[in-house]
Amino acid sequence: MSSPWWTRDDFLAHGSQMVPDSVPGTVLPELVDPVAAPLLRQLRERVESFTPEWTHLRPEDAGVALVKLFGTQLQPLLERLNRLPEKALVEFLRAAGIEALPGTAARALLEFEVSDGATQSVAIPNGFQVGAPPADDSDGIVVFETERTLYAAPGKVSAVFVQEGNGVLQIDEFEGGRPFAPFGDRPIAGRAMLVGIQANSAPGPFLALGCGVAVPPGSPPPAAAGGLFPMPVANPPLLRWEVLDGASFEPAEVVADESFNLQRSGVVELRVPRRWRAGRPLGVETEEELFWLRIRIVHGSFEEVPKLEFVRANVVRAVAAETIRNEVLEHIPGSDDSLRLARTPVLPGSLVLTVFEGPPSGDIFDFDESLGLDDVPQTSSARGTTWSEVADLSIWGPNDRVFELDQTTGEVRFGDGVHGRALPPGFRHVQAPSYRVGGGARGAVDAETISTLIRSVPFVVGVSNPLPASGGSDGESDTAAVVRGPQEIRARGRAVTEVDYELMALRAPGADVARAHAVSGLHPSFEGTAIPGVVGVFVVPKYRDQGPPTPTEEDLRSVAEYLSSNVAAAGVEVVAAAPRYHRVRAEVAIVIADPNADVGATVRQVLDELDTYFDPLTGGDHEDGWPFGGAVRFMPLLRRILAHVEAVSAVPRLNLVVDGVRAPACSDPEISEHGLLWPESHEVIPEAEEATS
Repeated sequence: MSSPWWTRDDFLAHGSQMVPDSVPGTVLPELVDPVAAPLLRQLRERVESFTPEWTHLRPEDAGVALVKLFGTQLQPLLERLNRLPEKALVEFLRAAGIEALPGTAARALLEFEVSDGATQSVAIPNGFQVGAPPADDSDGIVVFETERTLYAAPGKVSAVFVQEGNGVLQIDEFEGGRPFAPFGDRPIAGRAMLVGIQANSAPGPFLALGCGVAVPPGSPPPAAAGGLFPMPVANPPLLRWEVLDGASFEPAEVVADESFNLQRSGVVELRVPRRWRAGRPLGVETEEELFWLRIRIVHGSFEEVPKLEFVRANVVRAVAAETIRNEVLEHIPGSDDSLRLARTPVLPGSLVLTVFEGPPSGDIFDFDESLGLDDVPQTSSARGTTWSEVADLSIWGPNDRVFELDQTTGEVRFGDGVHGRALPPGFRHVQAPSYRVGGGARGAVDAETISTLIRSVPFVVGVSNPLPASGGSDGESDTAAVVRGPQEIRARGRAVTEVDYELMALRAPGADVARAHAVSGLHPSFEGTAIPGVVGVFVVPKYRDQGPPTPTEEDLRSVAEYLSSNVAAAGVEVVAAAPRYHRVRAEVAIVIADPNADVGATVRQVLDELDTYFDPLTGGDHEDGWPFGGAVRFMPLLRRILAHVEAVSAVPRLNLVVDGVRAPACSDPEISEHGLLWPESHEVIPEAEEATS
């Protein structure tokens, strides 16, 4: 066998050349040596200058014991002193308004069940609360609130048929079983899907239908938002929604269509005609007459056959949040310009704040604490003035009614009369009419786990979620905030460069984003062609189940809409997409020089190093995620094994297999320009040392 490519001795001899460059800003200077021995030595050297009469430096001397005690107590102080640069950086970022990002709130589709005893559709108001056990197995319950008013019909979808010309085909599994084609194998003009709703009375005036689009194995399609002109992609076919009134079909008005003509999962809300009678479409045989809805292709066709996983009625979106109303803020002891909310974390943009600034000019008004703010006479001053939340008080004037909010702690800080209007004197005179709390990974619940009705509406008897909740992440760590801080200062809340889009994507509400990669001019549907006015953003979520971390349709949609609406320049189209993963496998032969070393443990350690190095979230040379695109370099991998696995003395062989193709020896296989790696099962073979000579 040939000699080893690299041995531990060679690595140690050339270590300074092999260690990759550190990430700028992560290596902090050491101000002092935090070791007790040098301190004790310096103290003894000063004895002659400060206490010449002390001549007995024997171990049993009391002074020697005091010196040792002083050195022991001083060592932790020196260790903290070395953290002064880190503290200064944190305080600088805090002064610039950079703090750890709060957790994001999960979102879910809810399906409500209405009792058969209802004689008409039931209005479930916006903000209706339901609950589920937390996803992280913590105590309590996760509260979800609906995001719009839902008119829930007293019935459910009980039959689905596919209409092809004069023939119809019944679909048996339309509630979440095997995916089915709603328009058959040839989705062309004239094909239709018939949905039968079993109910005691006609649904109306609105009907909300939840459609779950089956995503093919791999990645979901890209999601786009914004832009001045539509991209030259195939337009979706024109669909017409109709209801069967007895024997004839009447048009139903589409109020909102999140599904984009049944191309992605979402809610389709319809305004149905006032008169909608039960019946049976031609060729359909059912045990009883149902209320029928027809979705027909009027013009065009689908490029690919669409498939649905379920079709359900009475579906609405909800967010993992709880609304708190009419709360009087508490004063923070020792502070004249800060108050605190009782519940945290506060969702961004949800706090409404009113301040009672005293009676109108010329009026005599006594504020009675026992009445409460809602009982104060109905004058503009008595009811309070609404103040606005801002990101930075320093840019506002002395008469601006603004405040800052720390979403994590719930602290509300007002101006000082120079930068922002000062809080007027008073007691219990600041009220939050409403704000929302929530967020965190505890809201990322699985499908069919939301089942508790926290509030009640007549005839509403049940609730469930047909799909897992999307998004939901815990707050950012302080370490991550420090790393993000310099980028945040440069971006200043708007996206200009590609790095700005990557940074702002982490804030997208309702999306699970661990990292992002932005490319100017890239549209995933037109690879290889630079398109002005388009920014492609590849989204990598946190780990969910086994396999590469792949975003959901909801993740991509939330990122695209948030970036386009809040931070992108006017006219820029943002296209969020899932990255392409290349499967990589390493075949490694190692030499273990120490005969007493645990071979099994060493092999497992090498396997862990390989998986960690190729990981899309924690891999790479800097352990911040494998870089997008480029090449898989074997030499840094060799160095990593020799540096991190002490028992390995040499690596005689290292072969890389990418997407099933074995790369030539000592070569760096290329991956797609914006792709990532996903480690497969590696092969690590220990060899005898003499076999490599």
